[in-house]
Amino acid sequence: MPQIEEIGYYLKGLWLLILGDKSGFDWLDISAPGVWRSFAAILWCLPAMAVGWAAWRLFYLEQMPQGTETGLLFIFKLLLVDTAMWIVPLVLIAMLAKPLGYADLLAPIIVTTNWLSVPTVYAMAVPLTIRLIIPGAEGLAYLLSFILLIANFTAIFRLIKTIADDQLLLASAISALLILPSLMLSEGLPRLFGVMPVFAAALQ
Repeated sequence: MPQIEEIGYYLKGLWLLILGDKSGFDWLDISAPGVWRSFAAILWCLPAMAVGWAAWRLFYLEQMPQGTETGLLFIFKLLLVDTAMWIVPLVLIAMLAKPLGYADLLAPIIVTTNWLSVPTVYAMAVPLTIRLIIPGAEGLAYLLSFILLIANFTAIFRLIKTIADDQLLLASAISALLILPSLMLSEGLPRLFGVMPVFAAALQ
């Protein structure tokens, strides 16, 4: 498990790559072991994810009849949703690497996107925390979430653009593979697992 000092190095490398500076690779481990170690980012994100689960539980209970229970199974389903949103895009990226001709970029894509998730998940936990602790702050929380979502999409594209040697078409395709499946899963899986409030679902 990478320590906090290593995470700092990785984040510095990511920032340089987002700025278009390929010296950022010097701060990252893109070897085969580095690819597997990058999945430890999931463990680093668990505390921030837990904030998201708490916020979603609150939203769920607000929409459901009084007395609705949300136990450990509910939290486990939310964990499954987040895990699928993280892993499925990477699986698609790996499956399409050879057909789309970017197999040599696969390792840096996986490593960088995994570690980028750490600051992203913690940043997204801020508006969720605001919603939890400040009554009536839903509007502010939604606005901050939207701004952070756009910033995340921009960071992903700029990161992939640098990795792909400024090939805009390839960078756009890979970025779409990273972003769109997660968005679709975030809409479909909560309904499938029964963690979408029935009242909210009826309004959509």
